[in-house]
Amino acid sequence: MKRTSLALLGLLAAGLTLTQPARAEKADRDKPIEITADRGNLDQQKGVTVWEGNVVVIQGTLKLNSDRAVVTQDKQGNQTLQATGRIVTFRQKLDNKNEWVEGQSSQLDYNTVTHLAVLTGNARVKRGNDLVIGNIITYNTETELYDVSSGPSQGRVTAIIQPKPKADASAGNAAKPAGKPQ
Repeated sequence: MKRTSLALLGLLAAGLTLTQPARAEKADRDKPIEITADRGNLDQQKGVTVWEGNVVVIQGTLKLNSDRAVVTQDKQGNQTLQATGRIVTFRQKLDNKNEWVEGQSSQLDYNTVTHLAVLTGNARVKRGNDLVIGNIITYNTETELYDVSSGPSQGRVTAIIQPKPKADASAGNAAKPAGKPQ
């Protein structure tokens, strides 16, 4: 597995913000990837690695938990990651901020060719106190565009966005010229 595939997964988390652009911890890309599971299987001929049973993937501040993770790599080095389970969770620190992004779904798919990460099944991504909820959340790690949909259930999607902090009101008053009250 290339280090960039999991680092790009972290970009999914950082990019699903509605208030301002943010990046996953850059230093994570250069950290070793540690995968633990109850079982692992590697087919070098087919380029498929399967991890099953309490799968935990850690790279720097990125932590992904799932019941099963399948990573494929073709001869050109293109990769796909599919993490599935009762609940798939991830958490990663944002670059240069003391802030975390957390997400969960039933399935998480990532493709290094299309740069698309797709969270499917009761998907939710939280950054600080902002939250996006839908059945399917798709995020392009290159364009930083995302789409939240209810999927075939025709339900609704939800976004909870906290207001930005306002500037000190007393500072605004000091800038007003003195004159007659109106």
